[in-house]
Amino acid sequence: MKVFGDYHMHTRASDGKGTVADKAARARELGLSEIAIADHGCGSLFFHQTAEKAAAQRRDIARENAKGGLRVYASIEASITGDDGGLDVADDIIAECDLLHVGFHRFLQPRYLRREPKFLFVNGWGSERARADEELVAYNTRAWLAVMERYPVDVLCHLCHRAQVDAGKVCRAAAEKGIYVELNEKHIETLEPYAEDIVSSGVTFILGSDAHSDGKVGAFPRVTDFIARHGIAPERVCGLGAEPHFRPKKDFKQSE
Repeated sequence: MKVFGDYHMHTRASDGKGTVADKAARARELGLSEIAIADHGCGSLFFHQTAEKAAAQRRDIARENAKGGLRVYASIEASITGDDGGLDVADDIIAECDLLHVGFHRFLQPRYLRREPKFLFVNGWGSERARADEELVAYNTRAWLAVMERYPVDVLCHLCHRAQVDAGKVCRAAAEKGIYVELNEKHIETLEPYAEDIVSSGVTFILGSDAHSDGKVGAFPRVTDFIARHGIAPERVCGLGAEPHFRPKKDFKQSE
């Protein structure tokens, strides 16, 4: 299977290493034709994007795109903050992105922890049994469904990593809206228990190495094994046999 796109990687703008130029250089070495830079949202506790860093990063991305031979997309990996479908990224930052990644992350600033303590603490730090609680899974599922309604989401990142959801229900909703479910190289094992429901949902997948270092860009040994074992056609996987189409972001603003 020939990979042509990697749609999730990090730079030193959040918790990754290197720059946009470093990631692009590695992608060119590998013969990739598309990548997406998706640093962590503004609410991350330790390392996160800011409006200033995001603007500088877009300029770096424009320089790489001007070189030709590789399409570099600007994104942000936003954190879901509760079952109202909130994110830790302002609308004006999202409006400047080419695509939008969303997922659960446990290292969020105290203001989010105070607002939704069970969602963040139990999902983030609880035992496997605690995280499988039916009420919490239902809450998580509502959160994923709500965020797809509120925002122009393109990619659901590392689904079921820590925060478990009704994967079939979420993936069917994603399929209806044309939202991609990520096959994340770092966390592909989190899809394993739900693989049958996810594959049968009809959703389209997208490749994401979640590379934090240049050497991880474009590397998908675990994902390609998952694809082969579960009989997923390459035509259902963006970056492998399908080209992605991202939702428009320009001038995005939620209605009051």
